[in-house]
Amino acid sequence: MDTTYIVKQLLNGLAAGSIYALVAVGYNMVYGILELINFAHGDIYMFGTFIALTLLVDHFPIPVAIILACIAGGLIGMIVERVAYRPVRNAARVVPMISAVGIALVFRNLAQLIWGTETQPFPELFTPQMIQVGEIQINSLQIVVLVLALLLTGIFALIVNKTKLGKATRSVAQDIPASRLMGIEVNRIIQFVYFAGGFFGVAGGILFSMTYATWIGMGFLGTMKAWIACIIGGIGSLKGAFIGGLLLGITEALISGFVSSAYRDAICYGLVMLILVVRPMGIFGRQTAEKV
Repeated sequence: MDTTYIVKQLLNGLAAGSIYALVAVGYNMVYGILELINFAHGDIYMFGTFIALTLLVDHFPIPVAIILACIAGGLIGMIVERVAYRPVRNAARVVPMISAVGIALVFRNLAQLIWGTETQPFPELFTPQMIQVGEIQINSLQIVVLVLALLLTGIFALIVNKTKLGKATRSVAQDIPASRLMGIEVNRIIQFVYFAGGFFGVAGGILFSMTYATWIGMGFLGTMKAWIACIIGGIGSLKGAFIGGLLLGITEALISGFVSSAYRDAICYGLVMLILVVRPMGIFGRQTAEKV
């Protein structure tokens, strides 16, 4: 077996997995606090990615276009939480889920109305170079994507673990009523989580589009990949979401390279079911006792 080919597939998997991980981090935070499957998450980052594409096509400076698009994604996330989720937060579990699906369809159709259904290439933010390491050629774009995903996830982890805002977020994730009694403004913390999810989701969407392309279906694809990554790593675990995304990307690359890309998703879903049988809470998930 060609070692060079194996290394190449692993690098492809790490690049794709780092994007999945970045999207999964924000997705996992929402579920960790509200236990809500945020079906709109992917369509929010899809919408923000199209905003970035439009700004770049209109010749906005690259840093300005990316920052504005990420902020737009965060603000859209806050609006979605306020309009679609907060009014039904205490309703039966199926009601917020239907609301999430509804708002996702709204954004998908709005994006279709504005940008159409055609796949659009994302503008080149820099010219990729091939780096020779021994017998292995590495695309500089893969390195940039991996480094940026690690950097952004690290920043998010620092915010969650090292700031008062992050401490309040972890408190709300553990117990919303108790957090409210301790004087924490729960609604503000939840809005921060949705803002962060949208912000980092758009960043992941931009990295995805740099690697592949931009189309309205990327939102649903991102939602499914993020959900699988969270299941693999463990719901509610920031580290688990990131590692789950990396493992998913590597698994997909190895299956595509050594089996067939036609069976990639089927085999990945099969592996997810196997993980759920062996580790129902995911690799880093933990069972917690609930006092009643």
